[in-house]
Amino acid sequence: MKRFLRWLRAGLLVLLGLVVLAAGVVYVLAERVVRRTYQEPLVDLVVPTDSQSIGEGQRLAIVRGCSGGCHGEGIEGGVFIDEPLLAKLVAPDLSAAARTYSNGELARIIRRGVRPDGRSVIGMPSEMFSPLTDGDLGRIIGYLRSVPPQDGPGREVRLGPLARLGLVAGQYSPAAEAVRQADRLTERYPGPGDSTAPGAYLARTACTECHGLDLRGGETVPDLRIVAGYSLEAFTTLLRTGTPAGTRELTLMKQVARKRFSHFTDAEIGALYAFLSARAATQDSVK
Repeated sequence: MKRFLRWLRAGLLVLLGLVVLAAGVVYVLAERVVRRTYQEPLVDLVVPTDSQSIGEGQRLAIVRGCSGGCHGEGIEGGVFIDEPLLAKLVAPDLSAAARTYSNGELARIIRRGVRPDGRSVIGMPSEMFSPLTDGDLGRIIGYLRSVPPQDGPGREVRLGPLARLGLVAGQYSPAAEAVRQADRLTERYPGPGDSTAPGAYLARTACTECHGLDLRGGETVPDLRIVAGYSLEAFTTLLRTGTPAGTRELTLMKQVARKRFSHFTDAEIGALYAFLSARAATQDSVK
């Protein structure tokens, strides 16, 4: 019996050692991912300061989830995720960020997911923002700069064991890597001159955060070909209120629609509907 207990104790110690070793390897490999640097050029972005552009910038920021979304109602920032095993991510006060970085640095962070030190941001959907035009991004930045200083938190990223394992396994990607994945899909979207290009632009810069870069959705999020079952009127109701066709209840979509998508113009909803309807009529994963 004593010999068995000694073997059991030794086995448990070996197992514990293997667990600690594996955890150490995962930590080191995840740190390599987090500390990787990226080369992205600065752009010379024009940022308007007139009231009309700033007002439009606020609307664009709401639709894309900057204001009223991850960074709080007044872009003051706040805790975005706080799960010890996964991560603690604090979305920073954007009024402070707008006064800390140059226009080019802000554009690179937002569109390319790359901070001034060359490292990637974590937890920001830059892959959704990467197609933003200079005009739209300039107006968004103009709005951010117009907001009086807030007393909000700074950026904080603490990765737990599940997040680190996900980075190593490829389940999660730093924003800069996700942007590169989005770049590879660009040619599969309608280009300039295509009648559905305006709607494709809206889908790429407002819908891909939840529905994926190819708009196929996932386990709990539908492929956006589902639009084939909607009339324009029903689709407008979905975007304005989060109320779908039928008797289903869409908790997340209801929140997103009422906070963000209700700020789409009628013309934008029509363009988005035209693109998604055309895509639903094809077999391609994007068009």
